[in-house]
Amino acid sequence: MEKNFYKELGLEKNATKSEIKSSYRSLVKKHHPDAGGEKERFLAIQNAWETLNDPIKKEQYDRNFFSSNSSFDSLKENWEEKLNSKKYNSSNKDKEVETWIKEIYTPINRLINQIIKPLNNEIKELSADPYDDQLMENFCSYISLSQKKIEKVEKIYNKKLVPKSISNLGLDLYHCFSQVKDALSELDRYTQGYVDDYLFDGKEMIKEAKRIQSKMAIEKKNKDF
Repeated sequence: MEKNFYKELGLEKNATKSEIKSSYRSLVKKHHPDAGGEKERFLAIQNAWETLNDPIKKEQYDRNFFSSNSSFDSLKENWEEKLNSKKYNSSNKDKEVETWIKEIYTPINRLINQIIKPLNNEIKELSADPYDDQLMENFCSYISLSQKKIEKVEKIYNKKLVPKSISNLGLDLYHCFSQVKDALSELDRYTQGYVDDYLFDGKEMIKEAKRIQSKMAIEKKNKDF
């Protein structure tokens, strides 16, 4: 059965965009692992937010969920449909995984690092005087450049299907760069009105992206890719 993302965020199915955002912020602050919350609950909140905050994903989710049709995320569904229609022998699977790691995972992870690593310093420089035109222009340039990198990430990710044997790694990678993409949107909103909540949300999303990165690194090492 499809998970009820509205229930996950404590909302009714007719919740407005503002209500969804408000509930998400409140729950993130309450259940974040750094504040003593449970990791599983925090991830469930993030997963619900990722869908309900995206107009396209939300429309698809609402159509599928409220018509009582059991379905999965369209991206995951495409993996299963196409991968289940083929049978690979062991050597083909190994080669497929090696190629995906080299051509998809590695360049995407590198681009994500190029976005995440400078962020703390960019925020630190801006905090010296957020109303200084030059400092704000520099911060906006960082966001703009980072958004272009995320666009490149999405194009790379869509080049190849994730091998079935490492579907969890592929899904984590997708969630990781989605968190970064959403974070950049929040940071961009901050530059338009200096609302600290946007800055807070952006930083929290980047923290979650870094957590997923660490998880992927461990999984990759354990499987000796």
